[in-house]
Amino acid sequence: MEIPYYEEPPTYEAFLQNHLRPNLPALIGPALTEEWRARREWVEKRTEWKENEPMMQPRFEFLKAKFGGAEAQVAECDQREFTDQRRVVMGFTEFVTRWQQGDSQLYLKDWHFCNAFPDYDAYQVPEIFADDWMNEYWQKEGKDDYRFVYMGGDGTYTPFHADVYRSYSWSSNICGIKKWTLFPPGQEHLFKDKLNNFVYDIRSVDAEQFPEFDKARRMIVYQRDGETLFVPSGWFHQVENIGATISINHNWANACNLDKTCASLLGDLEDVEHSIEDLKDGMDEKEFGETCQRLLLAHSGWDVKMFLQLLSCVAQRMAHHHQQQQRQQEEEQQQQFVVAQPPVAWQAERIGQSLGRVKGLTKDEDDWSPIITQIEAYLEKLPK
Repeated sequence: MEIPYYEEPPTYEAFLQNHLRPNLPALIGPALTEEWRARREWVEKRTEWKENEPMMQPRFEFLKAKFGGAEAQVAECDQREFTDQRRVVMGFTEFVTRWQQGDSQLYLKDWHFCNAFPDYDAYQVPEIFADDWMNEYWQKEGKDDYRFVYMGGDGTYTPFHADVYRSYSWSSNICGIKKWTLFPPGQEHLFKDKLNNFVYDIRSVDAEQFPEFDKARRMIVYQRDGETLFVPSGWFHQVENIGATISINHNWANACNLDKTCASLLGDLEDVEHSIEDLKDGMDEKEFGETCQRLLLAHSGWDVKMFLQLLSCVAQRMAHHHQQQQRQQEEEQQQQFVVAQPPVAWQAERIGQSLGRVKGLTKDEDDWSPIITQIEAYLEKLPK
């Protein structure tokens, strides 16, 4: 299987049918991002380059002058810490200076750039990625978001993983080349050892610890300056930078991958319940359920209540927009622009399906029931 390449951005309908619903990757050419301020101001063309090298390079002095007062997480790529790389908080000026000096193991990751510089419009989210429930909810709640900037030198990398909550992700290269090794879902058993530990670095896999890993299907894609890669839900991957690389990345979710994010959450909950099963006899059912939810939040970054709150946020917005559209139709007014998305009835059905799965969990029913009732009320206002 080859990853399709689009010189021009696909229409939303084509992207929905060919990538979002079937959960398949896509690589999109620089036309998608050519108007971005980041591409105009953050980088410049190299005076010389070879065919397999980046065409662009960072404007280091501009970056330091414009954003030097910020701090960000920086990974030390040569230092493993559990299932990730060791991270430190570093001033942006120090990071860029060390990057210029050839400290090739430092990789600035997960920088919440939009939060740090809300008035600097570095980019615009492309229409095909704009239906984003995760960032809609987290921004509304004033919580962390999942909009990131990455910067690193030649040889920096992100270890083998699947994205948070089994979300989608999109990644746009401002400069540099990324080598992506992508693994289609359904073969996760090949990535684990007997203790359910995952492979850390696909370039150095212990064949005795992971005897089946070589059987895993994979595809390799080189993402060049200006290009954007869509990574579907649950596709494990490892990313290596070639040359000085800057990218803008979002994790996101919507109705198309809601079943996968819900399954990920409930799977993590099942793992938590199993891990403390020996304590269950010493607790009543409610205490055990609450303990599991606290551990789930610490382990996975969210719990069932937060998932329900996200669904409520989205269902409320959908119900409001639907009622607004009905009034505009009755009054023959021009309808307001709505983010490109699947049919509302189909989205409501997907929310209802995930809600049904969560309602099957009765341990914290009293705590969740008001949110569930609220979601159901919003869904009643939507077309069937």
